[in-house]
Amino acid sequence: MSSFSCPHFDVANDYCLRLRTDCVPGRKGCVLPADTGFLIPAEERVRMLEEEKRKQRASTPPENRKGMSTP
Repeated sequence: MSSFSCPHFDVANDYCLRLRTDCVPGRKGCVLPADTGFLIPAEERVRMLEEEKRKQRASTPPENRKGMSTP
């Protein structure tokens, strides 16, 4: 097992500054070498993350959603 260091990784927010989205090592546009192997492919991890976010948004009342204002 190994770890990596990325100059584009915002540790506090688990965010990729280069791609301006959630950090998923190995996703398209990532600076990791193309031959880097993962147990779960990056595309699958991105899909799982998006599903998790959708479920979280669905369970959060509209007045508590970040960036949304109430009339």
